[in-house]
Amino acid sequence: MACVDAFGSSWELTAPWAGSKVMVPTLFIIGDKDLVYSFFNAKEYIHGGGFAKDVPNLKECIVLKDVGHFLHEEKPEVVNHQVLGFFKGFHVA
Repeated sequence: MACVDAFGSSWELTAPWAGSKVMVPTLFIIGDKDLVYSFFNAKEYIHGGGFAKDVPNLKECIVLKDVGHFLHEEKPEVVNHQVLGFFKGFHVA
């Protein structure tokens, strides 16, 4: 029996992408109060090398202090600064 989520689709639909890696340059920002950051072994995965293995072009991982899940609303100036800095790292000829 397939595991069905709240939308009625099956996790089997994502099977073709199992083991895939994110191959584009990536900036990851999360708040230290985000429940996802404290979920299972998320911190160990993010900081212990698992995340970098799955996202080989991870340029930076930023953990914002005293920020929850909606970091773009809680600290918009910080998020904007980080994203703009990330974009400035790309040179377009």
